[in-house]
Amino acid sequence: MRYSRLVICWVLVCILTTLFFQPATILAKEPPAAIRAVLLRIAPLMNNQRYDQAAAQLEAYLAGSSAPHAELFFALGNCYLLQDQHTRAINAYTQAVALDPDHTSSWLNLAKAHYDRQQFREAAVSFAGAYDSTAGSQADPLYFSAAAFLMAGANQEAVSSFARLFAAHPTAIQPEWKEHYIHALLATDQVRQALPLIEELAAEYSGDDQIRWQEILLYQYLSLNMESKALALARKLTEDNPAEPKWWQALIHIQLQAERLEEALTACIILNYLKPLSREETRLLADLYLQAGIPAMAVPLYTDQLRPRHPGPDVRLLQHLAYAYNRLGQQQAALTMLMEQSMSTQDPRLLMLKGELHLALKQYDLAATVFRQAGALQGQHQGRAWLMAGHAALHSDDTEGSRSAFSQAARHDREKKAAVQALAYIDRKTTLSAQQQ
Repeated sequence: MRYSRLVICWVLVCILTTLFFQPATILAKEPPAAIRAVLLRIAPLMNNQRYDQAAAQLEAYLAGSSAPHAELFFALGNCYLLQDQHTRAINAYTQAVALDPDHTSSWLNLAKAHYDRQQFREAAVSFAGAYDSTAGSQADPLYFSAAAFLMAGANQEAVSSFARLFAAHPTAIQPEWKEHYIHALLATDQVRQALPLIEELAAEYSGDDQIRWQEILLYQYLSLNMESKALALARKLTEDNPAEPKWWQALIHIQLQAERLEEALTACIILNYLKPLSREETRLLADLYLQAGIPAMAVPLYTDQLRPRHPGPDVRLLQHLAYAYNRLGQQQAALTMLMEQSMSTQDPRLLMLKGELHLALKQYDLAATVFRQAGALQGQHQGRAWLMAGHAALHSDDTEGSRSAFSQAARHDREKKAAVQALAYIDRKTTLSAQQQ
């Protein structure tokens, strides 16, 4: 889960623009008469946007003053900030807070100047200074500090600031603040600490925002292997909003992970009523029908997947369709389909499947031929291919052919024992036949 700098920037700027320039009448500390006089002199210049002239007067006064005041440096910083002279503004505001650490407006505008220069860590520190200057009475500056740390990539500092914010101002917390706190927690791999906040947002929001956070909550439950919570949430979501396909998709995924295939099939059937299934979802529905012992429902779904045809055979699809036909006792239909779909293939998996279908139809010569073709191809299947070729040849009374195939099978460790036993049987049968003659 990510939040762009643009989003956080928009949030900060929208609020900061209301805080830049507080009039002297609402300042916590009334400046001395001499300072007020200087500020009154530059007020017309500021009102007429003659910021350079106001700055020049302030600089001249400060150069000759033996007792500089924070309010003058604050005003000077404002002159420079309004002219986008951020370095000078930063220097002025820094001197202001050095003279008066409780000058909240200077801290805020110092944060703004740093922020404009994309100095997000420095902005975060300045926002924290603004918060401290209010004796912790205002939550917003501390939130800005946490958000700026987040933008700076200082995720642990952001977490610490958010934790301080949530502890000190529980009644002021806004949903957007929770979102950013969650992001900071996830960025520092503190997923379990973020979980309660995600649960709160999934319950508090409505509309598209709620759906988004419900999805995030489901994902986090699954990533934390909290299968029971994920299942309970998915079921609740399908009950609360049964017309929303994504909740059925989530429920299917969770049921499959838990190997609850019948429940996954039910959810997949419902999903099929709500929307056209994707190619992958159609394949899954067919697989679930097949595994549930309902091959008659699987066959048309698999067959539909054969159109349009893609370059080269889809081996897994052809295997499953052939299995479905076989379960229905339609071995010849399976063979016909394989011949149509993979006439030129040399894929050993399909050759083995063809051989097994020929065996089921008692077409022993054809089975032996196909198994020999498979045995000639490299792969882990070779031993079994030669063993099956031997059995097929034996059924068609091709003694020499079966002996040759079993001899090939005996070269493979997994099939060696069965092949040797079959060769011994052939030898005994041959000896007995010779004796009877």
